[in-house]
Amino acid sequence: MDSIRLAVAVCAALVLGACTCTSSPLLSDRDAAVRPVDAQVVADGFVITDFDAGPPDGGPSCATRDPMAPPRATEGEWVQRFASPGVGGDLPSVDAIAIDARGVVYVGGTFTTAGYAPASNVAAWDGATGWRALGEGVAGPVSSLVLGPDGSLYAAYALDAESEPSRVARWDGTAWTLIGEAVGAVEELAFLGATLFAVGSFDSIGGVDVRSIARWDGSQWSGYAGLHARIECELCGDPAPGTIHAFLARGESAFCVAGAFSTLGVIEAHSAACFDGTTWTAIGMPLDVQAYGVLGVASIYDLAIDPSDSTLVASGDFMLDDTNENGGSIARWTGDRWALIGRGVMQSEGPGTTQAVRSVVFAPSGMYVAGAIDLVNADAPIPVSGVARWDGTRYHDVGGLFPEIGFGTGQDNVRVAAVAPDGSVYFGGLFTRAGSQRVGHVVRWDGTYWTGLRTPGEPYDSVSGQVHALARHRACEIYVGGLFEYAGQVRVDNVARYRPGVGFAAMGRGVRGEVNDIDVMSDGRVVIGGSFIDPAEAPRFRNVAMWSDGAWEPLGESLDGRVWTVAVHDLESPDEPDLVYAGGAFTGQLAMWNGETWRAIGGGLLGYPNDGEPGEPLAIAQDLLVDPESGDLIVAGRFQRVGEDELVVNNIARWDGEAWHAYGEGLGGLGDGALALAWWNGRLVVAGSFSRSGDTEVGQVAMWNGTAWEPVGGIVGNAVEALHAVGDVLFAGGVFDVPGGESSFVAAFDGTSWIGLGRGTSDGVEAIVSLDDGVYVGGSFDRAGTSASIGLAQWRWE
Repeated sequence: MDSIRLAVAVCAALVLGACTCTSSPLLSDRDAAVRPVDAQVVADGFVITDFDAGPPDGGPSCATRDPMAPPRATEGEWVQRFASPGVGGDLPSVDAIAIDARGVVYVGGTFTTAGYAPASNVAAWDGATGWRALGEGVAGPVSSLVLGPDGSLYAAYALDAESEPSRVARWDGTAWTLIGEAVGAVEELAFLGATLFAVGSFDSIGGVDVRSIARWDGSQWSGYAGLHARIECELCGDPAPGTIHAFLARGESAFCVAGAFSTLGVIEAHSAACFDGTTWTAIGMPLDVQAYGVLGVASIYDLAIDPSDSTLVASGDFMLDDTNENGGSIARWTGDRWALIGRGVMQSEGPGTTQAVRSVVFAPSGMYVAGAIDLVNADAPIPVSGVARWDGTRYHDVGGLFPEIGFGTGQDNVRVAAVAPDGSVYFGGLFTRAGSQRVGHVVRWDGTYWTGLRTPGEPYDSVSGQVHALARHRACEIYVGGLFEYAGQVRVDNVARYRPGVGFAAMGRGVRGEVNDIDVMSDGRVVIGGSFIDPAEAPRFRNVAMWSDGAWEPLGESLDGRVWTVAVHDLESPDEPDLVYAGGAFTGQLAMWNGETWRAIGGGLLGYPNDGEPGEPLAIAQDLLVDPESGDLIVAGRFQRVGEDELVVNNIARWDGEAWHAYGEGLGGLGDGALALAWWNGRLVVAGSFSRSGDTEVGQVAMWNGTAWEPVGGIVGNAVEALHAVGDVLFAGGVFDVPGGESSFVAAFDGTSWIGLGRGTSDGVEAIVSLDDGVYVGGSFDRAGTSASIGLAQWRWE
């Protein structure tokens, strides 16, 4: 079918989900996002190619049918689509960057992929060809990278994820060669002329007894007799080993070092000292301000030369005064003392505090500081996130670098910065968003725009946060809800629509807050529940809303607390309105919307006694399911009793419209929960954090056989949080390891045993849904299989 080329022609045709046309831009003009080559039209946020096409066998279009179950649902592969440009893995980060004269960027840290290609902790990128691995990479996290005079790359790295970076190796363009192994940590590598220097907290390297500073001449290691970084001060307690974090060459034989130490050999040098080729000179930080640093000693993480006046600049974690009027952590050496630059940087509390600055660099557009910075400009503080630019007079926000996947905000969000030959600045760290761009822990700043590091031709459709809910409309599209601002290149604010082969679309202005659950009516109307409000200036809804006719609409006066779960009941009668059920932490805990008003259901839920603890026992509904045969409402969650008669049900119950009914002895007890419901092969299946029904062991996934609960396979873990049936196969997601394999967090039950889906995901799965092309999972992960996949992933059938 030819591509549809006129937006006007397709706007009226987009009936699914009550689509509307929009002229909002989808991409930054700097992000170089990949789009289908035949895509010509944007409508309601979608690039349209073959709209509503039927399956390959020429059957009915997706709008008139449910997805088709494949013959072998457990066989397939994880799709490379939902990553961000950069590196990925299990809790990845970029901690080292080196850039050669051609502009090739080398990055090191903790990661297993670069783009979608396998790469073990070190990789290279250039704008023409994208990412490439450097051989088999290195075994553990990389702490430092440096390029030698001959173009070879040197890396300091650890033996494994649990070890200190103790090894130094050389990449010659073909293979890695180990040139030294230290007893202790190697923090930084640098060249002074043709000599490689290694600094850190080691006691020997390459079998040679050298401490803190070592040099490699191409054949052997040597050091400086009697030199050893230590921490010895009145407030430090017993003497302790110090650490040198930074090395800066200052001529043919001169250099400076800095870190966390009070003495360097026989020299009293508070965190910084310089060597002129013959003599050491201390350029120490003051010791009378003890609020920050290691053991009362200021920590310096980086050194740089200001090209405007050749002064030495240090960044780290330190305060230079206790007036509570300034920040700290960035200063220049004036010749006899350290002086703050722009009164330093601060925590969110403002003057009198500071945050670590891990890196400082100078570019044509100014000086950049990067780390865990919250505020700058102590006289009139402005917020920043991880990075700021100094213009010689004041600091400026440049859009911010934000950790939104796998990490909380706080310490050391940005770990490293480096300047390229063209004057652009590259940053690495934990962050997953740069300004409005989704990035994978490394990004380029050209002085005006952020740009992700892409491999040409690779798609990048990650979700910039956590996905809590997935639902589908027929076989056409899925709806995604959670806590995120962007999906693909589109600003969506916590809820979005996704069509395979097309991409994400915003649903109005989204919602302000968190979406916990989604359900879809047969006519395409979408119901969401969570803890959110209407983003309009005069909010019309909160915690529950319906997408209808291209806009979010309130359901009455909404609900007065968080909604954890929603379920719709299509009555398919013109004389009866469709029903919406909700469960959560609102008054009554369970409610039904009948098209006009919310009505409480069955007298509510009651928790387990708190064994003398104050407050009401916890009682909460976590999932709802309408019985497709009887229309009864099935409620799963954390509760002991239901209704005015306080019927004991243990976390699972059924409401027939008039009375509550128990399912045998229920599932689990105090501290347990039934978290997910599904209808599979005509039977009710429940998953959660329970393990028993009464005295019967049932595991964490159980099926109701009409009279009792029986186990479904043998999953054991923290909790199973999501269920979804595809034909004869049951999919489960949560926080668990798959029995007998290397897969984690997601699995499929084929009627006999649980089967892992490749290597699974890197973290918990909270939602599962299927379309013709596979099963989609959502959660808080940043890897699926062996490739990066952030927030959302697809297991494609074979």
